[in-house]
Amino acid sequence: MTTVALEGFEKSRLRSLLEHFGEIEDPREPWRVAHPLPEVLLLVVCGTICDCEDYDLIAAWGNAHLDFLRRYLPYHHGVPGGRWLTLLMNRIDPALFA
Repeated sequence: MTTVALEGFEKSRLRSLLEHFGEIEDPREPWRVAHPLPEVLLLVVCGTICDCEDYDLIAAWGNAHLDFLRRYLPYHHGVPGGRWLTLLMNRIDPALFA
């Protein structure tokens, strides 16, 4: 799936998804956070929808589509790398995505 297909989502649905992401507890210490959890989760969901098979590909997709992602969240520090995504996503309870 391409970015064009993602642009077809109604903002109200995306807003609901982002609000849900905001309710997920971030296991990190707040003073050490460069990439807020909602930004990371939006990146991972979009990369997964676009058929990225691992976190390195998701990070590459995010870098290539940063302008698209910034339409919804600021991404002040850009997109995190694949290794960092792997470490963080392994700390989040998978039941939250069910």
